[in-house]
Amino acid sequence: MENAEFCALVGMMADYLTKHPKDGAERLREFLGSGDKLLSTDDVMALTGWSRAHVVRLCKQGFLPHIPSNPHKFLRGPLMQALHELQVGGVYGRQKSRTKKKGA
Repeated sequence: MENAEFCALVGMMADYLTKHPKDGAERLREFLGSGDKLLSTDDVMALTGWSRAHVVRLCKQGFLPHIPSNPHKFLRGPLMQALHELQVGGVYGRQKSRTKKKGA
């Protein structure tokens, strides 16, 4: 790896850590220590049936944890956890019980 390429990568990591002070270091550690395949926006679309615009919107709103790039990249574990949370009571998940109460 050339010195300029190395410096560019280090700069990207520093920029990411600056933009994500709360969990950026944890995400980078998980990414670097993980042997898991990264998922792309297309993979998330295939998993969920959502459009590309909806997936990108959820990323921008902070509901889907992602590694910024074009297209977005996702770690399987945190993505699956976020999808589960969205389905069971999250912003887009079911908010009310499906059972109706009798009376009143």
